[in-house]
Amino acid sequence: MTSAEPMTSPDGTGEGFRTFLTLRTDGPQTSRQTVTAVEEAVDGWIRRLDGFLSSRIHLGLDGATVVHSVAWRDEASARDSYPAGIGEALLSRLGRAVPLGTDLVGGVPSPGVRGPAADSAPGLVCVATRYVADRGAAEAMADLLRRSGDWKKDFPGFIAATPYISPDGRTYVNYPQWADRDAFEAYMADPRNAAGQQDIGDLEVAPPDLLLCTLVAETVAAG
Repeated sequence: MTSAEPMTSPDGTGEGFRTFLTLRTDGPQTSRQTVTAVEEAVDGWIRRLDGFLSSRIHLGLDGATVVHSVAWRDEASARDSYPAGIGEALLSRLGRAVPLGTDLVGGVPSPGVRGPAADSAPGLVCVATRYVADRGAAEAMADLLRRSGDWKKDFPGFIAATPYISPDGRTYVNYPQWADRDAFEAYMADPRNAAGQQDIGDLEVAPPDLLLCTLVAETVAAG
């Protein structure tokens, strides 16, 4: 597959599974403490777990949400020590659980779309969790994303989007990234983006969870 084709995954690290842990807090102060707790956990033990590839910590634009995204070699690696351990790390740092709770989803990457800003650091990302009836619907949604690459692959400031399908096929997470806020707003205002929303909505069985975030920390496994 050549770099000119839109149907490519931006990840070349051998990623086989990715988890998205959403931590909902009661405001900016707790969110900052939560970011610190996750950073300490990544540096202290998560990056040493078997199968760990990379970690990204995101802060929601609402100031009250933190999303920890981890790329793993496979699903078994993701399920081993991470979920329970991160909860213990938060208790240790905060003295309590995150006030409004946590939500963990994950999936296997499917080929996505690579944009002209693929080598840029993300200024804004979206963690878009969508709920579908079955794997067929999730794969149909991923196909919609790939087909949209006809215009997204050339859209200024667009970095990439990779879809992840959960093991049971009922959760689909899209992870689009933009170079900055201006690129995101131009992308959202483009009529070709709006034109595809009906097809997406037709596949959903519940309202999506859409989180706009900035990237605040990134760790890659030692070579």
